[in-house]
Amino acid sequence: MDSTVTCIVNLVFACLIAALSIAGYVLTHKRTGQHWPLWIVLAVGWVILAIPYVIFLADYNLSVAAMAALWLSSYVLIMVSLVLLFLKLMHFLKNREKKETTQQ
Repeated sequence: MDSTVTCIVNLVFACLIAALSIAGYVLTHKRTGQHWPLWIVLAVGWVILAIPYVIFLADYNLSVAAMAALWLSSYVLIMVSLVLLFLKLMHFLKNREKKETTQQ
């Protein structure tokens, strides 16, 4: 496969995941009334991951250090969103246990 095609596929994938993250934020807010920051962090992480592909497709040369910084910051943000998700799940479980103990 050509490197341009690979970049296009990666760009579309990153933009699609970012759009799904934004949709997840909107749906979560609409259904629960809560603002979950993990959706925003996840969307920003995927948008940052898409930036090097846009730059490559625009035929602009980016230094290896700048490319590595973009990828690293993207991966860190995606990991942070996963940590936020686990923290949210732990919070839900703790609240559920409190409700069960107070009902008994």
